[in-house]
Amino acid sequence: MKNNNKILITGLGSISPLGYGSAAAWEKILAGENGLKIKTDWTHTSIQPQYYGEAPVVEFAGEVKWDDRFPPQQYSKLGMLACKKALDDAGIVLQASDNEIGLVIETSLGATASVEDYLYDLYRFGLQKISPVKFTKTVANTVLGDISRVFKLNGPSSLIYNSNSITYGFDLIKKGAADIVICGGVDHYTEFRVLSEQESNHLVHVNEDTDPFSAAAKEPDDRRNILGDGAAFLVLESEASAARRGAKRYAELVEYHSCFDYQNVEDTTRRSPAVVKSAIDALKPIVTSNGKLVYLSAYTTAGQLENSERHLLEDLNKQHETYSLRHKAYTGDMKSASSIMGASIASQILYSDRFPEPDAAGEYPSGFGYALVNTSHEGGGSSHLLLRKTH
Repeated sequence: MKNNNKILITGLGSISPLGYGSAAAWEKILAGENGLKIKTDWTHTSIQPQYYGEAPVVEFAGEVKWDDRFPPQQYSKLGMLACKKALDDAGIVLQASDNEIGLVIETSLGATASVEDYLYDLYRFGLQKISPVKFTKTVANTVLGDISRVFKLNGPSSLIYNSNSITYGFDLIKKGAADIVICGGVDHYTEFRVLSEQESNHLVHVNEDTDPFSAAAKEPDDRRNILGDGAAFLVLESEASAARRGAKRYAELVEYHSCFDYQNVEDTTRRSPAVVKSAIDALKPIVTSNGKLVYLSAYTTAGQLENSERHLLEDLNKQHETYSLRHKAYTGDMKSASSIMGASIASQILYSDRFPEPDAAGEYPSGFGYALVNTSHEGGGSSHLLLRKTH
């Protein structure tokens, strides 16, 4: 039976170049700080100095109780740390049984580091000398299994590639399959992936006199990016469940629109104007004329914003006073984690009623009623999420 309750965002968690936890990330953005730097200490000598966003080093054992004999890979560690923060923020204490909390995780790169490690040992030692356990770590849904076991999540679960986990969680709650769904995104770059992006000329060129945030703001080429590592999770919850728990309400997730751009299936830095316009046109009628609108961009650089979103923002601004934020300019492109990070930051803007960047007069705009979050995935997928202020 379809659940007609409102769907709320009640918990946020992340580990990103902005720090550990959504509160830490929000504080840094408000302070005008970003997590990007010029990274020079690459292990692979062919990688040149690059603008990059590194997730902080967190003592995993002090945060997560891990009982398995073999340690988790970095890919899973990032996911578990971000998920823990989201659960803590939502005030959810899980028991070993009697919960039907769902889990949906999106990824673009999967367990790439484990795959590379396995293939490297296979080449060096041969199949007979590799532990079978090492192969199990190469499967992308290891992060799904690790999180489900550690946090005792017994509801519907799924790992998805190149799509938005929040839209899946929304549908699960609307259909009555769960009252609470944890939605996350996690990706971890290996140096071989960074090298590949460098050799393809897809990274913003480093200027020692220009900080990464300014470099992104000036980069005209819409195929160049700044990369970043991390994971982001949030808790979706039906209004009835949130009321029973007395949960915090960051924002209401009103609706979403998903579409595909078949002309840019191998590109996350650009979308055909007609594709993005179809999503915005579908969601615009839901937005009332009251209140300002905040728009969370799917893109990192000025060139990407100019070529894929400028004219659409101009169209939105005719009906609503619209403020756009390029959150990837603070973290780098964290692949699937970025889409959840965008929704997390949009929720914080609505909850605090403060845009984190000052306007021309040096004031921080407020009075936001809605947030529109654009997400872009490999394979040509795009999703727009419409959030509404709850208080």
